Amino acid sequence: MRLAEVFGRRVREVRHERGWTQEQLAFEAGVKRAYLSEVENGQRNVSLDVVEKLAKALGVTAESLLALIDQS
Repeated sequence: MRLAEVFGRRVREVRHERGWTQEQLAFEAGVKRAYLSEVENGQRNVSLDVVEKLAKALGVTAESLLALIDQS
């Protein structure tokens, strides 16, 4: 699995834990909802600035969003 896919899954997972919609997270992070959808689906290679924005909006560290998870 590509890192972009792992990152997207983690963003979606944390967003669901918060009970947020994509619209809510996109607003809090200052990105477009369509862009966030592509991130969550592993279709975008995000910049470090976007990693930081999403982590801050979700109240987690950037490292936790980039951490490799069990891929089985």
